[in-house]
Amino acid sequence: MKYNFPYDEFEPLEIPDANLSGVYHLSESAAVSSERQLIRAALDSPIGAGRLSEQVKPGMKISIAVDDSSRNTRTDLMLPAVLAEISSAGIDAKDVSVFIALGTHRPMNEQEIREKYTKDIARHYRVVNPDWKDDSKYLPVGKSSRGFTIKIHKEIVEADYVIGVGQTIPHMIAGFGGGSKIINPGCADVATIGHMHWMCSDVPDDKLFAVRDNRVREVIDEVALKAGLRFIINEVPGGKGIAGVFAGHPVVAHRKACDFAVTTCEVKIREKSDIVLADAYPADIDFWQALKGLNAACRAVKDGGTVILVTPCPEGTSAQHDELTTIGYIPVERIKEMVARGELDKCVAANLLLGRRLLDRARVILVTKGISQWDTKAMGFDWVPEAATALEQALGRHGKQASINVLHKASKMICNVR
Repeated sequence: MKYNFPYDEFEPLEIPDANLSGVYHLSESAAVSSERQLIRAALDSPIGAGRLSEQVKPGMKISIAVDDSSRNTRTDLMLPAVLAEISSAGIDAKDVSVFIALGTHRPMNEQEIREKYTKDIARHYRVVNPDWKDDSKYLPVGKSSRGFTIKIHKEIVEADYVIGVGQTIPHMIAGFGGGSKIINPGCADVATIGHMHWMCSDVPDDKLFAVRDNRVREVIDEVALKAGLRFIINEVPGGKGIAGVFAGHPVVAHRKACDFAVTTCEVKIREKSDIVLADAYPADIDFWQALKGLNAACRAVKDGGTVILVTPCPEGTSAQHDELTTIGYIPVERIKEMVARGELDKCVAANLLLGRRLLDRARVILVTKGISQWDTKAMGFDWVPEAATALEQALGRHGKQASINVLHKASKMICNVR
């Protein structure tokens, strides 16, 4: 079989038919309505909350937190609909800020802002592109039930009404993305982000990934509500664009979105295979994001098997966190020791810990144009320039009869054996 990657820069790969266990995609079922109709219907009938146009009042200071360029969320469709809804209630553009929920991601450039949020919004609304390293911009909003101080960007804290626009997909720590996650970690300071992420260190994988009400999500919701998040609108992607849209209360509506996401993101595989070939599309701007594709692949491979992850990573390992190469995906106990000694940021530690858990399951070969051989090996992975060479190596390791699962656009998949 000739297999085509979702990237032009990687040549199609010939995979022996006799070895194929299965080729898997996200559900290709199209939405029953157009994407704009889905968005309009969600805003017209919010879940667990009143309509936005009935909740906001003229003169209110409105802050709308939105995903950044590391997500392919359709903010270009949802954000204009939200702005039209609050405008109908008499909200003036000068009282609205669009806050890019970067967390610890890099700031966006002007071109990315225009493409992500539309040229019209970039021209007529104030867009806040925060610097997460500027601690003076973050204000305390109390303590969490876990005992740590919560600090949120002043733009959010000082708003009269906060709205979140995001995407609900499976997530390695939060169970699912979206919902309150737009605030924590999106609008939180580095310490709050770290405390939340590091909670994954004492929770088994099967109690985190694709589990909506896990221990970490409880804190995510708690922090967001303390920070003033009042309303969300989240899209759930399918194989062909937006599959569903959910709006309303940050917790109640998000639970409905997660239930729906399971139906669109779950992929039933026939069996775990010796080799898994996967790509990280669309979470592939850097390896910090591409880890999501590796997570899906490791749930489709036998223990001790081989994962071939194909991803462009044009921004390398991470523009903000060089620890991925200066420390790498070292053994879990060493990561925990470094955190205990205060030598490692907890947010970074969580990424390293989760990646190491995946490495403990399978050998990983990275096929990428954006990360050097040296950096790949520094992280703890094997590096091969072409997918064909990687497959040849994997078959040499597991034998000519080795089984192969192929995951197309894996980063959003929940892989379960039938």
